[in-house]
Amino acid sequence: MQSYEDFHEMVQARRSIRGYKKDQDVPEEYVRKILDTARWAPSGGNGQPWEFIVVRDKATRDRIADIFLKQQEPKLEMERAARGEAKMTGAGFRNAPVHIVVVGDPRVNQTYPIRTMEEKSDSHFYTGMANTCLLIMLAAKSLGLSTQYVSDASSPYMSTMLRVLLGIPEGLRVYHLIPLGYASGEVASRPRRELDEIVHFEAYEQGKYRDDSEFRKFVMTASRRGAYGKRQWVEDDVQTSE
Repeated sequence: MQSYEDFHEMVQARRSIRGYKKDQDVPEEYVRKILDTARWAPSGGNGQPWEFIVVRDKATRDRIADIFLKQQEPKLEMERAARGEAKMTGAGFRNAPVHIVVVGDPRVNQTYPIRTMEEKSDSHFYTGMANTCLLIMLAAKSLGLSTQYVSDASSPYMSTMLRVLLGIPEGLRVYHLIPLGYASGEVASRPRRELDEIVHFEAYEQGKYRDDSEFRKFVMTASRRGAYGKRQWVEDDVQTSE
């Protein structure tokens, strides 16, 4: 049985990969193992809302990548208009030999008690979908494979186009696209908040609360928007640009 140390090291080593070796295939056995793990994710009411579409056909994968790039156009325009710059990811996942389209069935809310169904059905649905995606990514990593979240798959445009392209029934929701393959290069680790910053004992420790200035600094030094700390932090610039 895998030790905690081995598991923790694997979790730390996981990356969201945006470039894949196009000539290195993924064995079918690996795909089945990954999805067999994913089906054991926890879900509200054991509703198991997930289903998976495995796409290997190159023409279809290319079409999916093209749809993604089309989806990016208004996002780029919005970023330039609101922030004066645009930093978006490309469609490097085009070369991943396997695309897993994760779809969900919201009818699983019928597995909940009436009040839960009325109050929290969407929350439970999305929690279950997130859980299964995380297991896909960890199972893939355990087999030496790489993955990426392509959350744009759930956008109105891309989800509609995927629904038509892949024949997805109207009642199901497109949740995420997860490319699966071998990374074409190394990706540096991303900053993580220290454990002592985020853990509170018995009650929320007020001294750990980040005021607006501290949170803006976090955004520009640790998040994607701040290029994970590679961009220079200038507080006045951030305040005036927002």
